Amino acid sequence: MAQNFKLIKTLQEVNDTNRGKVALVEMHEYKGKVFKFRFENSNGDPCGFDYKHAASVFNKEQDEWKNLGDKSEINAFATQPIDYADYYGNGAKIMRGAKAFMEACKGYVVALYGK
Repeated sequence: MAQNFKLIKTLQEVNDTNRGKVALVEMHEYKGKVFKFRFENSNGDPCGFDYKHAASVFNKEQDEWKNLGDKSEINAFATQPIDYADYYGNGAKIMRGAKAFMEACKGYVVALYGK
């Protein structure tokens, strides 16, 4: 599945468990559309839509990002358990979870837009 996605850019990659933040934000192209995948493990829980763990698509006509799904929906497409470890926990373990979340985002997008 990953071979169909083209990584445009890694927008953010932070692994600082001393300050309680691990984040990975990537932009990918798939089927002519641009997607942003965000995994941010930091203090504070968002109310409603979990924008810290989400997939978005760029809408060219409206020139804005549209949320596709958050952690609760994307987790269903994970091929392995995603570890949302403690904010001040093992940074390498959390980053592995972030990379697994990126793969689950790709599975989610394929389910929405087809192969």
